[in-house]
Amino acid sequence: RKIAAFITVPKVGKPPYPTVVMPHGGPQVLETVLYDEWAQMLANNGYMVVQPQYRMSLGYGMDHFHSAFMNGNEHGRKMQDDMDDSALHLIKEGLADPDRMAMFGWSYGGYAALVAASRTPQIYQCTMAGAAVADYVQAAVDGERGYSPDGFGKLWGEIERGALQPVDEVDKVNIPILLIHGSVDSRVLPKQARLYRKALDKAGKYCKFVELDGADHFSNTLYYDHQIELFGSMIDFLQNECGTMSTEIQASVSD
Repeated sequence: RKIAAFITVPKVGKPPYPTVVMPHGGPQVLETVLYDEWAQMLANNGYMVVQPQYRMSLGYGMDHFHSAFMNGNEHGRKMQDDMDDSALHLIKEGLADPDRMAMFGWSYGGYAALVAASRTPQIYQCTMAGAAVADYVQAAVDGERGYSPDGFGKLWGEIERGALQPVDEVDKVNIPILLIHGSVDSRVLPKQARLYRKALDKAGKYCKFVELDGADHFSNTLYYDHQIELFGSMIDFLQNECGTMSTEIQASVSD
């Protein structure tokens, strides 16, 4: 299976670049990247950004979409492999530095970042998970994500119940995690972040948590103050807790 990807290359530094894999939310969406604010912010700070169009992404044919669940639910499984494979391909091409890799995502992309934190073999140095579902089963119980009691909502809820659940994988977490959530997220309730943090604490694992006060789920609710806090926490985390940005690139960006 061939996986398409959008790539944003920084103007500072030279390959192999420190790299952030940034899977889109949804996951059943058509992502067309003309200008991506988050990718541009990361590239401006010296990171190459890869946005993989993993299976279930729209616009690549019915087989690509159906392959995400026709042979069993692939949330956190083959869909995750597609994301990792995009990074491994760029390492092979000499564009991405295998020792300076991170994943960042929002919504389903945040879920993917939680899954990535507990994978073995591990190809990332850290992950950053925004507005992430940690427990799809609990999300369905709480009536999140627009579920309805019958019809398509019920069907989609049953599909997501079969997903790999990050809250059940915390014992396997092997890299630092930055967890970000809006305080009034109505799509993925803040309860999801609390559940995941509680599970991490019980497992003796560490994460850094940032709550965006007054932020809902979608990007148009992330106002100026939210963006400053979000972007600042991401770059600080990458530089100081992830180790993906080299001294050379920090100097180049500062100049």
